[in-house]
Amino acid sequence: MTNGDLRRGRCGVCGGGEVYRGEYVAQGGLRPTGAGTFGAKQAVFDAFVCAVCGHTQLHVRLDARMSSHIRRKLTWVPPHQGNT
Repeated sequence: MTNGDLRRGRCGVCGGGEVYRGEYVAQGGLRPTGAGTFGAKQAVFDAFVCAVCGHTQLHVRLDARMSSHIRRKLTWVPPHQGNT
């Protein structure tokens, strides 16, 4: 991850060690970019917030159904290759 993984208890943005965990329930659901309100599926995220700078990360709780939904409905981003 570009700015570090807050799940480890340290902020990769400011270096702070005040990371708190909560829960975020998406009301609009998880859907492809530009899909409007159609095709929505409610997702529950673990939310990690740095109390020093406010940097936040959301991590979806994956089960087989959510993984299948993501693979069918969202756009895959291939891993970056090369030095640029």
